[in-house]
Amino acid sequence: MTATDAVVTYGWVFLGGYVLLILGLGYWGWRRTDTQDDYATARGGFGFLALAFAYAATVASGSTFMGIPGMAYDMGFKAGYYALIYPIGIYLGMMIVARITKKVGDRFNSQSIPDFLGDRYRSPLLRLLAASIALFLLFYVMAQIVAAGWMFDAILGLQYEFGIWFAGGLLLLYLVAGGSHADIITDAVQGAIMVAITGLIVFMFATGWGLDGGIGAVNAALDSGQQWDTHTDPENPIFASWWVIVLLFVAHIGFTAQPHLGNKFFAIKGTQYIKKFMVVASVAGMALPLMFLGGVLGAAQGIRIENPDAIIPVLFVETMPAVVAAFLGVAILSAIISTADGLIISVSQVFANDLYRKTYVPWKGGDPNSEAVGQKALWISRASTVVVTVVAVAAVTVPPQYLSIFMWVGIGGIISAYSGPYFVGSFEEATSKKAAIAGFVLGFLVYFTIHLGPQAGLYAGWYPYNENPFAATGIGFLASCLGTFLANRFTEPLPASHVNEVFGREASTDGGDPDRTE
Repeated sequence: MTATDAVVTYGWVFLGGYVLLILGLGYWGWRRTDTQDDYATARGGFGFLALAFAYAATVASGSTFMGIPGMAYDMGFKAGYYALIYPIGIYLGMMIVARITKKVGDRFNSQSIPDFLGDRYRSPLLRLLAASIALFLLFYVMAQIVAAGWMFDAILGLQYEFGIWFAGGLLLLYLVAGGSHADIITDAVQGAIMVAITGLIVFMFATGWGLDGGIGAVNAALDSGQQWDTHTDPENPIFASWWVIVLLFVAHIGFTAQPHLGNKFFAIKGTQYIKKFMVVASVAGMALPLMFLGGVLGAAQGIRIENPDAIIPVLFVETMPAVVAAFLGVAILSAIISTADGLIISVSQVFANDLYRKTYVPWKGGDPNSEAVGQKALWISRASTVVVTVVAVAAVTVPPQYLSIFMWVGIGGIISAYSGPYFVGSFEEATSKKAAIAGFVLGFLVYFTIHLGPQAGLYAGWYPYNENPFAATGIGFLASCLGTFLANRFTEPLPASHVNEVFGREASTDGGDPDRTE
């Protein structure tokens, strides 16, 4: 489906306004970015409301607005299990780790989640391992670039091959200068718009937009295998059984461990705002996945498209006045970019902070907290932002089939590795360094064995886990947490002095050994 001339014209007008907006916000962020910490975290720079919308927008991503509706277009109502279950898992995980991440990250001046884990466990090795695995975020970045490319194609009439490069250029307009400040403020604005668009999609679905009737008419127009009384499909690895659907929920509990989400906790003004932040982010975040109803509606209307991920912009073009379709399309494009920017900042910190400032500099005997090192890290951050963006765009000149599944190639590896040290360490303060590393390695190896290995063609694997990254990640999450928990029973705990420092308590004065915990 090609957009009409009117849609294209209006689309470029709205895009021009969007470019002016992000240029202004990029300048605003640049004025507030003097140090490497400013660029990496925007520490303490935002209130709970703006950060909550930014967090929800970052979680939602191009998958929520294109990938999940694309699955619903092909698979019908059963895709709703993914759309409705995943935010429950994500925001449950957020509630577990947000407060401790903020407190410990601020206390140690951590600038990324790998840095946080290294500081939390006093382990340069764990920081290095976590930074290496964080490079899997490149798959996530690529998925957002793909989604943006399809939006350019469907709404602005720009071929996908050119649209992806245009999207990369838009990101660099404000990220190189403004860093995390520009990332968060643009995401907050986009998050509010995304909530409004989701409300429109729900209204269209509920009224049976374009059909003769309401919700019942939508269901009746679908193929039998897509209707709401079909829950599982043994031939569909994503919804093969109730067990894999449960694992989908488990996998998303660990979703918030990803570096581009954990970094957001550092930016809130203080821990006293964490509760309000979590409430607003959860409400907004659980509403956004209702976008899957747009994919169901598109299938019911009989819309025929080559790429299922483009169903939402095509639905707008076919059923809305040109000016409205153009505005909504550009708004979704901005929503996609709202996830890509945070991802790119997080990957840049792997090079600038985790590998250079916190690994290379101490190894050479330098001071990682010196002003000179900080300024060089800031330069590396900006240069890495450019390189990561160019690499991500170049890697997706041929788009994958399903964004939601493609991006989980990387997400699954990160969640499976990080979950034990991150989540078990939130409950058991004296979790040992060796236990954290053991859980990290075990979780990743399990995920690699049952999913990444088969995906790389090394062996066939076991159905549906070889083709279902969500279920494989759920098992990896459980393995990492269980491995950390069990290893902690047989390894020496962290020194009490370090645990007290981490959690902000005074050292023991009862005469016991201050360097031991029981």
